[in-house]
Amino acid sequence: MSDTEIVYQERPGKPKLWLGVPWTLCAVLLIWSFGEAWVQDHELPIDAMLVLTPLFFGIASIPGLVSLSKRRYNAITLTPRTLRVGRHTLPVADITLHPPATSRAARLLGGGYDVPVGMHAVELGGRGGERYVVAVMNPQAFLAALTQVIAKA
Repeated sequence: MSDTEIVYQERPGKPKLWLGVPWTLCAVLLIWSFGEAWVQDHELPIDAMLVLTPLFFGIASIPGLVSLSKRRYNAITLTPRTLRVGRHTLPVADITLHPPATSRAARLLGGGYDVPVGMHAVELGGRGGERYVVAVMNPQAFLAALTQVIAKA
């Protein structure tokens, strides 16, 4: 079994939101803000544009940054030997589908702080009584692929 064969892969987040939406929204807000001044005076107030352009772009960048964060911390790659979620990598041999009943809280894999909106939490068990939570977009497909890989391991 090669570790380069990808059994299951999830890449959440929308790359279009990273740059396309902020620039478009910034342009629309600037035209809306300064359109009347351009029509009346045929010149733009540069001082106001220097203040409002970064402000508009910063506000418009929030959806893109959320999408980029989901892509970074919740990307899942399952191979026959490893499960990679964001920054964490676990050997498949150490994973169980039934988490142990311990009082210890489950650890979210990937590096994020919580399961993002629009994703589902799947709880897994690990070696030594560990409990893990993985944020997935399609829990049935993920569990089916993980069950198949664990059965072969």
